[in-house]
Order: sequence, then structure tokens, then C-alpha cells
Amino acid sequence: MRKKADGYRIVINYKVFALLLALVFCSSVWAEAESKVDPDGWQVWGEEYWPTPPVRGGIARAAAPVYIGLMNPNHFPVLDWFSMSFMYEKLINFDARQQPTIPWLAESWAYLDDVTVLMKLRQGVHFHDGSLFNAESLKYQMEWILDKQNRAWTRTWLEPLESIEIIGEYTVKWHFKRPWGAFLGTMASVPGFMISKEALMGDSAISEAKRLQRLIVPAKRKLTKARENEDKAGANGPSSVDAAQKKVQQAKAYLKGLEAREKAVKELADDARPLDSYPVGTGQYTLEAASHGNYIQLKRNPNWWFGKSIDHSDMPYFDGLRVTVIPDPSVRLANLKAGKLDFIILNARQFRVVEKDPKIDVNVYPFNMLVYMTLNHAKGPCQDIRVRKAISHAIDRKALVFGTQFGQARIASCIYPEDHWAHNPDLKPVEYDPQLAKKLLAEAGYPNGLMLKGFSLNIPEAQTFSKAIMGMLENVGITWKPVFLGITGMAEPFQKLDFDLVGSIYPMVQEPDHIASLLYKPDSFFNNGRSHNEQAVELIEAGRKEVDVEKRKQIYFDLEKALYDNYEDIWLFYPNAIMATNKNFQGFNVDLYKKYGEGYFFSHPMWFKDGHP
Repeated sequence: MRKKADGYRIVINYKVFALLLALVFCSSVWAEAESKVDPDGWQVWGEEYWPTPPVRGGIARAAAPVYIGLMNPNHFPVLDWFSMSFMYEKLINFDARQQPTIPWLAESWAYLDDVTVLMKLRQGVHFHDGSLFNAESLKYQMEWILDKQNRAWTRTWLEPLESIEIIGEYTVKWHFKRPWGAFLGTMASVPGFMISKEALMGDSAISEAKRLQRLIVPAKRKLTKARENEDKAGANGPSSVDAAQKKVQQAKAYLKGLEAREKAVKELADDARPLDSYPVGTGQYTLEAASHGNYIQLKRNPNWWFGKSIDHSDMPYFDGLRVTVIPDPSVRLANLKAGKLDFIILNARQFRVVEKDPKIDVNVYPFNMLVYMTLNHAKGPCQDIRVRKAISHAIDRKALVFGTQFGQARIASCIYPEDHWAHNPDLKPVEYDPQLAKKLLAEAGYPNGLMLKGFSLNIPEAQTFSKAIMGMLENVGITWKPVFLGITGMAEPFQKLDFDLVGSIYPMVQEPDHIASLLYKPDSFFNNGRSHNEQAVELIEAGRKEVDVEKRKQIYFDLEKALYDNYEDIWLFYPNAIMATNKNFQGFNVDLYKKYGEGYFFSHPMWFKDGHP
């Protein structure tokens, strides 16, 4: 039996990505989507928004627990999407219900039929390197992602794409292999982050030059060996000489071809920089400096198109943004209190420490990062649904939220948050029932308990909730002693399926196909065969193809129920985001942010009261 979690209601999810210009439903299919707020209500910059006018100037100082990682959004890992979203902008943004309805770099779109979309792009937008954002740059980027040599982790999301046809300088026609219901949501996600064509070409040239160098070295050795054999061939007669000469000519031709390609590529590569370290988007800020593992510093983009489009050319207001890596949350807070930082994200424990501090402003808003436990269905005790049920019923989710998150989280029933358009409202969080858990373990053949192996993320917040889980499981006879690893260290044991139970997070639950496909398609990197729910796979495929919103919604309701009934994983909670700033930090209207969702944050940049920290 499962019960309803009391007192947890989502208003909106959190993600700081791009900017909000207008809310336009561009086809009859998407016009049926729910909208509970005035689509134009976000367009407020006067006293309704903030009592004092914005002021230009100053470097805003923030902190992050980890370094940003790679700065090409299509390469893994990216660890700081907050900073990335200041440098890149997307074609489309999600609204407060996580529906891709907000035009941004894509000005409009219309379904001509189930497999064809006509899209008009915004004019007058330039990348940080001065190159123009247009149809040609969009087409090149999508083809770059689809090229296996470029190692884009987002490539599988574009699999339904057949081709992109350029209709005009700012108009493209998308052609799909089959109906693609997740298209708009995909363009509102990572593949929709627009990157300079010139930067992508240079990045590819650098990679190709390195690849050709690796081929040229053995090719030279092969030619040398062929010439040595040619010199020796005379002793074996004319036929051997002919064969040896032929091999020399083949080796020479192969090497000459490689060297010619290297020369052509090198001309482009010599003037290029790798995107993993030098991002080139269209966003408010450009990269000024970076020290791996220590900090990144961004500087104001004076040519940012949005501010100019609404006659607010001072946008963005900060001269720059510096994000320093400070792993310890207590040190981050101490730096904020000492005036060395201007804003940070607090953990739940710290909220109580600062909520009444007169020198600090605190804003709390829901955050759709899913905290959950991954189960290995492929081998080990969790193959048995009774064991999966026992683990799930052994966890007191309400106590977990209050004990480790101090009430600053919403209990999860499945993968989509309550405010998400794809969430099944009939599902309730799994009930805490330790006696049932013990009974199920005995029925599964573990009357004296069992031991589970696994790992969790090596950051203080993850350690706290993992240790709480360990105690709850121990109460029913389950021993779980996870190894705490960094993100890169988790990859190998996960790929080898060397675990029973893993502490996990999914950072942004937006396009419903993405989390469903990544976690529950057996061929996904993030599943790797650890589970194979045939009903769920069929529903994922159906949801990916369906273009009617109401029909898609029912498919995802059914998908959540299929996962829920099979105890596919252990979904725990969605933590709130808690932003703390000093009093000099102006312009964050949390009520409007909650109301209008993604994009609002960057359409209303913040500033310092006096133009400096």
C-alpha cells in the first residue's frame, strides 16, 4: 500500500538557462498545451519588477562545488550548467510546465506535417567570435553532432533527424525519419545550445589533425618497410620485384594522401582553439579566463542581442562573473558572510543558519533535480522484485527529507515532478513499511538479511543522504556500504554493472523523453543493460514519436505507472534550490521567477546596488 506525501507542492522547476521573449504556440498540436499564467506577464522591468532601477558595473562572485568540466555542451562531462547557460543560448525554452513553448533563438516554428517542421530563426544574433547565427550555422551544428567522430553524447537524441533543408538565410525545414514528438523538447535542451560554426569547424580540425598525425607515423614506417622489401626482392625474380614495387607505390600514395589532408586541416587547426576549453556561444557572457579545478571568469558580452531588442542596452549589468571552485559548503558560506562572494547556493542545513541573518537575502524555489537510487536488475539480488520492493519500503522518504534536507525538498513518486506536464497524478510515494520490507526479504530467500554493494557521489550532500539510507536499510537487515567516488570514477563500475545499489541524481527533468530514454532504454550509456522493462521501452518509443501533447501526456502517465509497478528504481525527492546573496545584490524577483520559469532569469539580469560588489 502506498500513501500520499503531505505538504509538498511544486510551484515550478528551477533551471537557469536562456531568455524569455514571447510565448507563441506555433501549431495546432502545441496550442492545446496548458498555460496557467499570462504569457506576456514576464515583460516587466519597471517598479513592478524591482523598486530601484538597474545599475551597470562590477564583477559578480559566485562559488561552485566542482569545476565546470568541458565547455562544449555536447561533450561529457559538463559539471556546471549554471555557468554554461551564461555563455550559450538555446533555440527554444521550456515554460513553467516544462513544455517547449518559448521561442528564443528560434523565432517561430510550425509543423507542416508529422515529419516536417518549418522554423524561422532570429535575425541579428552574433556568436562571441563575431560570426553570424543563421540557417547555415544551425545546419552545420546538427550535422556535427550526428557525426560519430565528434563524440557528442547528445548524438542519440538526434537519431530521428533525417536532414535539415536551408530555405533562406534565417529559415530551415527539418525533415524527420518518423514522427518525432520529442523534437521541440530536444531543441530546448543541450542539442539546442547554439555554437559558432567557425568554432565547431576549428575544433573538428584540431581533432582531425591529431588523428592524422597518429596515422602518418605508422604509414611512414610502412613505406620504409616496403622500400626495404623492394631492395631485397631482386633475389627472388621479376615477379617479386613487381609485387614489391606495387606495395611501395601503394604505401607512398597512402602516405601522400594523409599528408595532403593533414596540410589542409592544419591550416584551419592552427588558427583554432578547442571548444572544450574555449566556448563560443551567443550568451550574455564570454569566457575571459579559466584555471582548471580553480575558477572560471566570464566577461560581459557588449553585443548581447536581447537587451538591445528591448531597448535595455545596459543588459547584462555585471561587467563579469567569476565562479570559484570551493568544494566545502561551510567554506562557501563563510566566504559569503565575509563579503568575498556575492551569491551561493546553500544546502538545506545552512538555510536555518542564515534565514534570519540581516546581512543576507535568501530565496527558496523548487528545483527539479531528481535524487534517487539506481537498482541493478541484470544481476545480483535486485533481479528479484521482492528485494527491490523491500529496499523501497525500507526507506522513510518523509524522514529523509526532514532529516537530511530539513524539509527543503519534495518527495518523489516517480521520475517526473508534480508540476511537470508528464507526471502521473495518481501515483503516490512508496509507503515506509519496515515490517513489509522484512517479510519481502524473507520471501525472497534472505530471512537473515543481505549485503548490497554499490557507490555514491563523493560530495558532502550525497554522503549525508547516503548515510541516512544506510541506516534505514540496516534496520531491516540490509547492509549497504557504498564507496564514495567522483563522477568520473563512477563510470567504470557502472559500465561493468559492478553494483547492486547506487546513489544517483538526474540534474534536470524537462523533456520527458530524455530522462526516460537515458535511464530506461537498455542501450543507453546511463542504463547499459542494467534494466530492461519491455513495457517501459515500448512506451518510451511511443512517447518519442507522438506529436499530439494530450496523447503524449497519457503515454508518460502509463510509462510512470509501468516503472512504478515494477519498482524499477527508488525515487526519493526533488531538493529545493536555496540561493543566498548579500544585500548589495539586486534584481532577483523570486515570485516572478517561480511564475514564469525557465528563461525569466536571463531576461531579467541582476545587478549591484551601487554598481560594484
